[in-house]
Amino acid sequence: NYVKKVPLYKQTDFHTVNSKESWRLFREELRVSKENAKIEDFQLILDKNNRIYSVRFDLVDKDDDTFKVFHYSNCFSCELKAENQVHISKNTVSEWIQFDKLVDANHFFEALDILNQKDFFINSTFDYKLIVSSGWTEESLVKGYYYLLKDRNLQKVDNAVPQTVSSGFNLQVIGSERAENFSTDIDTTKFVFIDSNLE
Repeated sequence: NYVKKVPLYKQTDFHTVNSKESWRLFREELRVSKENAKIEDFQLILDKNNRIYSVRFDLVDKDDDTFKVFHYSNCFSCELKAENQVHISKNTVSEWIQFDKLVDANHFFEALDILNQKDFFINSTFDYKLIVSSGWTEESLVKGYYYLLKDRNLQKVDNAVPQTVSSGFNLQVIGSERAENFSTDIDTTKFVFIDSNLE
């Protein structure tokens, strides 16, 4: 299935990227529905200067009784020139078992935008940062250090007793010296839980 090579991000400086607007234009060009599009397995790598190194994700769009599944990847700074372009493939399947558990794509990119505006992704300690999310919504019982994004407010939570958070999804920011081999140990990882209620 040929799919138009539409870039999600047209520029690499993540400071100035508007993820919500980038998603809207991307969705319209690919004729993806606003109501039924979900995000799964999102990975975005930024370099030390907050420039986009690469981005990849799966997009699942429900259309009546079928599901259109897009696999998207785009590298900006990969060593191999062939990788430095947009790759999109599309399959149509009759079922996508986890569809109802996935985060709404509009909600996902809006949260990414709010976190970016709040400088959540800035970290000069590491050469590369991986922003990663499975895209699965969950009821969360979290304990320890983490950030909570709720009602557009970002707060740091430090508690020994697990807090019940309403449903939402989580995002991790993992630092590394290279653009691969990201390890989720406690010193390199920032964890944020995004409440379903952003408005």
